[in-house]
Amino acid sequence: MNKTLMKEMKKLDNRGLNEVMDFARELMVMNGKLEFTPGTKVYVVQKTKKTPGTVRKVLLKNAVVDMDNGRSYRVPMSMLEAA
Repeated sequence: MNKTLMKEMKKLDNRGLNEVMDFARELMVMNGKLEFTPGTKVYVVQKTKKTPGTVRKVLLKNAVVDMDNGRSYRVPMSMLEAA
């Protein structure tokens, strides 16, 4: 991460940090829409594990992911990572 960006973030109060986090989530959704298309192999990233799957459908803020266990889930773009 850019050191200048980190210095500026240290100056923010909690309200400002929340705005930065919201903006970062929006960017993750926008990047996800560009990066993930049906058929893309992905990992669904949770706190303690990464679960492999395949994108079936891309929605506005989520994607329908077919997991390797045979189930399908609607997953936020911010939780997806390219495999």
